[in-house]
Amino acid sequence: YDLYQIDQALMQGTNLAVFYDPFMEAAPPGMQSPQQQQLAPVVTGLEKLLEHYGVKVNQSLVLDEKCFKQRLPEQYGGGEQTIYYAPIIEGAQVNGELPYMRNIKELITYKIAPLAIDTERIRQNGLTVHTLFSSSDKSWEMKGQIVLNPMFIRPPEDGAVMAARPLACIIEG
Repeated sequence: YDLYQIDQALMQGTNLAVFYDPFMEAAPPGMQSPQQQQLAPVVTGLEKLLEHYGVKVNQSLVLDEKCFKQRLPEQYGGGEQTIYYAPIIEGAQVNGELPYMRNIKELITYKIAPLAIDTERIRQNGLTVHTLFSSSDKSWEMKGQIVLNPMFIRPPEDGAVMAARPLACIIEG
């Protein structure tokens, strides 16, 4: 019923912003450290509605070589820890053709899932889609068992899996 109400509101011209997280953080039994957290898939029902309009939130995380670097305290050896699941989005990855996006020079996302845009479904629905921002072309996806310990995350050896991925979009119509 809730999905029906959302759909009816959209059909009447209501604007809707969806900030969808396809995962829930969970520590394995007996483990309480944030670095041992794992992500478990979440199904809310919004997936079906979003797919109807032509966008799917993948059950994966975007990891990017262009990412946040955490400074480690001297007591832990100092240096930097690469946080691949915190991609840095720079100006070239932001859609500057949209007036409300022009002033965004950089932003950092955190544990973000990529979008799959079904252009045929969007066309069938008479809609238009604009990607708001994407990851860099040095990004990849982590699927299946997702472990967030940065010590165990490395870029894939196969560079063919590296590609820019849409992270946010707007659908109009």
